[in-house]
Amino acid sequence: MNEIESTLRSALADKRLNDIDGTYILTDRLDYPAIDQVFPLFAEQQFFLDELLRDRVQGAEVLEIGLGSGVLSIGVARAGAKRVTALEINPRAKIFAGFNAVMNGVADRIAIIDGSEQVFLPVKGRRFDYILSNPPFEPTPPGMTYFYHSAAGPYGLDFLEKIFLGLDAHLVDDGHAQIVTAAPGDAKEPTLLVELARKILPGKTRIVRNAVTMTFDAIMDRLADKNMGTVEQVDALRGMARRDGVTHLHLCVIHYDKGPKELQIETSQKVFEDIWDLPAKEITL
Repeated sequence: MNEIESTLRSALADKRLNDIDGTYILTDRLDYPAIDQVFPLFAEQQFFLDELLRDRVQGAEVLEIGLGSGVLSIGVARAGAKRVTALEINPRAKIFAGFNAVMNGVADRIAIIDGSEQVFLPVKGRRFDYILSNPPFEPTPPGMTYFYHSAAGPYGLDFLEKIFLGLDAHLVDDGHAQIVTAAPGDAKEPTLLVELARKILPGKTRIVRNAVTMTFDAIMDRLADKNMGTVEQVDALRGMARRDGVTHLHLCVIHYDKGPKELQIETSQKVFEDIWDLPAKEITL
């Protein structure tokens, strides 16, 4: 083993190297303790890449909101995007994403810039052919300690709402937006996501939902198990969900185009059994 290989093995020893569709993505492991964790890959990233409109990506100027590990920006760059402008607030994530872009040979087509709580502020006045995002979506009780800039509100829709509000202003006329998220609703459909889209989006929206759902109570149990909120905070959110008829969480990919208002909901042909699955193969060095 030469010195370079030894140094690389040592640097990556406490991290996770993922293989997703032939793309290699370095992330933290699930047991990384700090709030600036760069999340490992879950079913949502595979769902997004499976749904990618590759003909629309070819030669496109792309914007990603919330870069994370860089897996989605790298995916669209490898699919033929001309250039990706990627917004990220978490400094640690920018380090990982830059490494991943270099490792996958697309660093010359991805520009990583500082994100903002005012989602579109860093690209004010610009328009893009393709906008993509995998925003924070875990239901977060008010006041709960959570990962860096990932608190998404009681139903996990706060960040998504900010994106919806700015889509038309930042898409070219024939542009497209694609967002992967998990959204609350009843057992049949993501009702709160549907309501939000009807309220805000003026164009054509197509929601593709995974056939398998997770109960809202299971999400609350997960928060409690991770000690990310007090019992009182978690129970208060459980009670609010029951009053609002929210019983399940749906993994969804949202497609959006400008034009006459329309809303479609369909079920994906491919099924992800659990949104917390780690679909990417882990590479051992």
